[in-house]
Amino acid sequence: MNVAAFVAAVVVLSQVHPTPARAGAPDTVSRQLIARFSSTTAASHASSAAARAGGLVTRRLGSIDAVVVRPRHGIALAALRRALERRRDVRYVEPDVILTKSVTPDDPDLLRQYALGDGTGSISAREAWDKRTSCAKVATLDSGVEYAHPDLKANIWHNPHEIAGNDKDDDHNGYVDDYYGVNIPKGRDSATDDDGHGTHVAGIIGGRTNNATGIAGTCWTTTIVPVRFMDSRGRGSTSDAIAGMQYAAHAGAKVINCSFGAPTASKALHDEIEDVKGKGVLVVVAAGNDGKDLASDPSYPASYADGNIISVAATTADDTLASFSNFDAKGVDLAAPGDSILSTYPTDRYKVLSGTSMAAPFVTAAAAMLRAKDPKASYSEIRQRLLSSVDHLQSLQGKVSSGGRLDLHRALDEGS
Repeated sequence: MNVAAFVAAVVVLSQVHPTPARAGAPDTVSRQLIARFSSTTAASHASSAAARAGGLVTRRLGSIDAVVVRPRHGIALAALRRALERRRDVRYVEPDVILTKSVTPDDPDLLRQYALGDGTGSISAREAWDKRTSCAKVATLDSGVEYAHPDLKANIWHNPHEIAGNDKDDDHNGYVDDYYGVNIPKGRDSATDDDGHGTHVAGIIGGRTNNATGIAGTCWTTTIVPVRFMDSRGRGSTSDAIAGMQYAAHAGAKVINCSFGAPTASKALHDEIEDVKGKGVLVVVAAGNDGKDLASDPSYPASYADGNIISVAATTADDTLASFSNFDAKGVDLAAPGDSILSTYPTDRYKVLSGTSMAAPFVTAAAAMLRAKDPKASYSEIRQRLLSSVDHLQSLQGKVSSGGRLDLHRALDEGS
């Protein structure tokens, strides 16, 4: 049954007082369980059975031989549950989970975002949003971010140990006034964006959703750590990328988006990726935009085989591999929408761009959503969930190792 229809027909959730959930756990009605008995005969004795277990039946759910039970004064909910579960005439006992209405975001440009829609080419975000909309902290290693953008500013990280504009390195991390991320080439200050690429990437990950403004991000709420290592032409050194990755990891980001590449391998960059792997960091990288097979003509970091890398190709609104997208049947892991993607752009604008740079942040957002669902999950567990839950497409067979395009809804269901 559709969740929204069920809620509208059965219960007004604003009248329910939920128990605050642990990270990744659903909200539940405080001190309340649902118990189903093995038969109608057994259910008829539910009150006495509940009493012996330390509970009180408050409601009967007749046709399924179930009852709603609350613990008596002084009895712990967990103790009541264990006592009921030990009874042979009880099929199961479960929390009374809070259901919530399906929400369609009110962002006016959502209809222009096929990747987040309901049709062909989408990552099934609408269904996923019925389950979760928040994401864990991520970092964008890019050209910076327009952190004052009205559709981004609520989701931008600020350094809690730094005082903005006092011309001091308050947290002694080697960078002065790095309040909204950091400008690595400058060696100080926040991660402003003179190019636009990084702002576009950030919007795909976490443009503030359901705020009646502009576009929707894949993550409605998140914390984006902007790390600038590229200049106004979208160019940056390997050494600055390494320093930026170190900054992102130090800031606590367990997922880093890397929408860049080069035809030459760097041992130093590879060593840094290995180093952050030891810190539990997943690195999501763009496969590149040369329309080539990386098996014979590699690009880096996409062609590194490290277990904490996810390499991403780009698909179109028709669910075909984008003509510009690189691919590799073994080395590129999955695809995501990357053709004609609308997102945020400096200073307060929006722009359509195409590239595997646009595909990677959808996967970054998905990884961050999985991490928010299960904060203890390792990078390898999250990576596996993303790859095993793809929407398999004929157009991607022999092009990416998983044979599919990101499916956010299925990824959230994996392991549930």
